[in-house]
Amino acid sequence: MSRENFSNAAWPSRLYSGAWLLYAGYYICRKDQGSAVGPTASHMAAELVCFGIAYAIAQFVGGELADRFSARRVALAGAVLSIVCTVLLAIASPHMILFLQFGNGFGQGFGWPALLQLFGRWFGRGERDHVLGWWSISYILGGVLASSLTMWLTARTGVAAHSGFEPAYLVSAGVLLLAALLFYFITRGLPETQAVEATQKECDSNSSQGWFRVLGDRNIRYISAMYFFLKMTRYTLLFWLPRYLVSGGGYTSWSAAHIASSFEILGIAGPVAIGYIVERWFRDRYMQVGAIMLYALAFVCLVHPLLAGTGTFGMVVSVSLMGMLIHGSDLLMSGMAVLDTMPSQVHGRSIGFVNGIGSIGQAISPLLATLFVAHYGWSRLFDLFVFFAIVSGVICTLGARSQTGKPSPVNRSALKLSGIPL
Repeated sequence: MSRENFSNAAWPSRLYSGAWLLYAGYYICRKDQGSAVGPTASHMAAELVCFGIAYAIAQFVGGELADRFSARRVALAGAVLSIVCTVLLAIASPHMILFLQFGNGFGQGFGWPALLQLFGRWFGRGERDHVLGWWSISYILGGVLASSLTMWLTARTGVAAHSGFEPAYLVSAGVLLLAALLFYFITRGLPETQAVEATQKECDSNSSQGWFRVLGDRNIRYISAMYFFLKMTRYTLLFWLPRYLVSGGGYTSWSAAHIASSFEILGIAGPVAIGYIVERWFRDRYMQVGAIMLYALAFVCLVHPLLAGTGTFGMVVSVSLMGMLIHGSDLLMSGMAVLDTMPSQVHGRSIGFVNGIGSIGQAISPLLATLFVAHYGWSRLFDLFVFFAIVSGVICTLGARSQTGKPSPVNRSALKLSGIPL
C-alpha cells in the first residue's frame, strides 16, 4: 500500500457511504423476516428466536474477528452468508426454515461490530457521534423498505400465495447483494491492515487479554446490562407493533403497517439529534443522557393508553416518541458510548460484547411477548415496557454515579498514520 493512499483524506467519506449502503441492505434482509414469516404468532416467535440466538453468538465472534483481522472482510462475509440464507428461505420447506433463519442471524451478527469498528478507527471523537447519528438512518430506512417491499409483493402479486415460495426474500437478497458489491468497490484499497498493525504496537492484541480488558471495564458492564432490557423493548416493538395495532387496536392491516412505520421513520430524529447534543453539551456524559432518555421513554409508555385512546393521531404521536427515544438511546449507548469508552484495539470486541448481551434480550423478546400477551392481553404490553425502561434508566443512573469522568485515551499516532482528521 502506498504512502499516498495512507494519507488519503477521502477515505472517511468513502467508508461512510459504503457502510451506509451495506447496513441498509443488511437490515432489509433482517426486517423481512418479521414481515414474510408464517401467519401465526407462535410460528413467528420460533423464527425470531432462532434468528436472535444466532445473531447474539455472531456478535461475539464478529467482534473478535474484526479486531484481529479485517473488519471490512468480516462485514462482507456476514453479508454473503445472509444473502445465501435469505435466497434459500424463498423456497425452503417448513422444516428448513428455522435452520436458515439461524444462518441468516449468524451472518447478520457480523455487520454491526465490524462496521462500528471501522467507524471507530476512521472518525475521531470530535466528529464520530454526529456521523453515527446520520449513519443510523441507513438501517432505520432499511427496515421500513423491507416492510414496504413485502407488503407490495403480497398485495400486487399472487406469487406469495403459492405454497413454498416467498418472493419477498429474493428481493431482499438482491438488494443486499447490490449493497455488498457497492461496499466492496467503494472501500477497495482501504488501508485497514496497516492501521491495525500500528495500534497493535501500543497494545497487545492477544485475544484473551483483549476480552479481559473489555470485561474488566465497569462502564461496559453497565452499558451491557441496560442494553439487555433496551434491546428487548426495541425488537418487541420492531416486529410486534403491527400485530398489536391489529389485535389490540382494531386497525386494519394496511393502517397498522402505516402507523407502525412512524416508529422508524419519525424515530430517525432521535439518533440524529442525540449525536449533535452529546458532542456539543454532554461530552463523556453518556450515562446521564441515557438515563434521562430512558426515564422519558418510561413516561411515554405509561401514558400510551391515554394517547392511543384519543384516536389515530394520538397513536402516531405515542409510537413516534417511542421510536425517537428508543433509537436515540440505542445508538447512544451501544455505539457512541462504547467507542468513546474503549481504546480502538478492542472496539470490535467491546461493540460485539455489548450488542451480544443486548441480542440475548432480543432473542428472548418473541417468547416473552407471546407469553405476556397470552396471559394479560395486548393492552398490558406497554406496562412491561415501562418496567424495562425504568430498569435500564436505573442502571444508567448507577453507571453515571460510578464514572470517573476521565475519557479513555485515544490512539492518536494510529489515527494520524491512517489519515484520520484529529
